[in-house]
Amino acid sequence: MSGAGIRLGRPFGVPLLLAPSWFLFAAVIVWVFAPVVSVRVPGPGAYLVAFSYALLLLVSVLLHEVAHALAARWSGLRVSGIVLNVWGGHTSFQDGEVGPGRSLLIAVVGPVTNGALALAAHQAGELVRAQPGPPGVGELLLEALTLSNVLLAVFNLLPGLPLDGGHALEAVVWKVRGDRLDGTVAAAWTGRVLAVLTLVAAVAVPRLLGLRTDLTQVVWAGLVSALLWQGASQALSYATQRRRVPTLSARALQRPAIGVSARATVEEVVRAARAAIDAGATAGYHRDLEVVLVTDDGVPVAVVDTAALRQVPQERRTALGAGATARALPPRSWLDAGLTGERLLSAVTARPGEHVVLGPGGRIEGLLHTGDVAAAVTSR
Repeated sequence: MSGAGIRLGRPFGVPLLLAPSWFLFAAVIVWVFAPVVSVRVPGPGAYLVAFSYALLLLVSVLLHEVAHALAARWSGLRVSGIVLNVWGGHTSFQDGEVGPGRSLLIAVVGPVTNGALALAAHQAGELVRAQPGPPGVGELLLEALTLSNVLLAVFNLLPGLPLDGGHALEAVVWKVRGDRLDGTVAAAWTGRVLAVLTLVAAVAVPRLLGLRTDLTQVVWAGLVSALLWQGASQALSYATQRRRVPTLSARALQRPAIGVSARATVEEVVRAARAAIDAGATAGYHRDLEVVLVTDDGVPVAVVDTAALRQVPQERRTALGAGATARALPPRSWLDAGLTGERLLSAVTARPGEHVVLGPGGRIEGLLHTGDVAAAVTSR
């Protein structure tokens, strides 16, 4: 987990980060809640109580995210961190081999935690109200904490990505259809619908009830709607890209290449390249021929830079070694020409850069760039 913020420790061994944007959330809470508190606590004390409520909300969100983290860890996933921010929080964990059942558990455990907190705050409020005397600040905070945790639980259970309910819907569709990406698409489109309904409700519901539309509520609803739409759109894009992975092929994405001895001169490289082109080495490709320098044992060690090669004066080509115009390859930068799908994607992401594609007998068939694989997955 990376990013700027205040590191609050490692609960259960999970890095916890408080993003600077949370203070904006706290300021909004104080601005909205302080006038309510001022009825019982006049003066500057109302702002202190309102800030205390913001801290209680922070704890509620933290427990929500810790529940996600513990469920993910129990399911065998590696949790990289928890971030608390203006929108609440987010738990990052590495995707792994979990089925729809455990995915559903990870999704719903957060809202369930908020439901339990709401119940606990309500029970505590009942005990406080049973005490003699006028209502105090404690009762007010417990009432607000109960309502806020109910809202957190209900809102997060709405069945659309990126909300927890969206991940739950994804798991259910995954179980029914047998394809996780089908669930992702269904939950993402539902998330887009929720994004639109959130904004429409903020504008239309007050008018239908004969109330005045509050600009602050509309702006806040607009921000939430934009967040939902963005998260749902990212999920749709992810699903589209993941569906392309099985079609990946090293042979289909490689650039044509030949192997030439690392002892060769520039002139010998030029002659070898011309001979390969004349023999049809670039047939079916829309790319220039790449030249890979190999050791006497046939190990690829460098790739000739075509631009640098062309800048070598004609009179120096017979004396200058081709290595002077080449860029070195990292150790073991080669792939089997038969690699496809997930195995190919894993291979190039584990070692980004250029990869020599080797066919039967270690024969050089082409040169594969990580960027070409990424483009094949992400292109629209």
